[in-house]
Amino acid sequence: MPQSKGYERMNELVASLQRALLELEAGRLDLAGLDHCTDEARALYERLVVLRHKAREAAAQVTPARSEPEAMRLDTRPDVSLRQTSLIDAIAEVDSPAPPEPARTPKEKPAKKQGSLAERLEHAPVTDLQKAITLSQKFWFMAELFGGQKERYDRTITAINNAADLAAAQSIVQREVLEAAPKPPGEEVLGSFNELVERRFQG
Repeated sequence: MPQSKGYERMNELVASLQRALLELEAGRLDLAGLDHCTDEARALYERLVVLRHKAREAAAQVTPARSEPEAMRLDTRPDVSLRQTSLIDAIAEVDSPAPPEPARTPKEKPAKKQGSLAERLEHAPVTDLQKAITLSQKFWFMAELFGGQKERYDRTITAINNAADLAAAQSIVQREVLEAAPKPPGEEVLGSFNELVERRFQG
């Protein structure tokens, strides 16, 4: 059965990660092994996000009917404590030489330090929205901005990716997200989506 195979695959991922951690503790995990371990951890995380989403949908369906029906609102917001940082981006950041510090007069204060690597990557330009949007963000945007319609979500992201500039992209957001929504979207989810759209056209 598909469910059984999916469960077995998760067990295989967990077992493989446990073996990799033992190798890491023993100092025998090389770069290729670390890359493989990272890929498996990401695959396990994505499966858990999908399971959580399905569990929330199932819980919403079995909720007993009330005398006065209320609008059900699933909490599909991504966990902000989990920031997905590309290993390649992190290595590139570490390998790049630090810029020389400008000379200061004795009265000048040192420049404010830049944020952490994760904070800088969080606001860095993106070349492809499909890749920049994490799985949990995708569920959040689909539920809150696209009424659960995957086709409309995919079509809109593709159109924004192919837009000539930010103004054209914002026009697509206005037409396909704001005007097509059955009710005004929340400020938090719309702000996160707009930030990604702006990052797509930075630089």
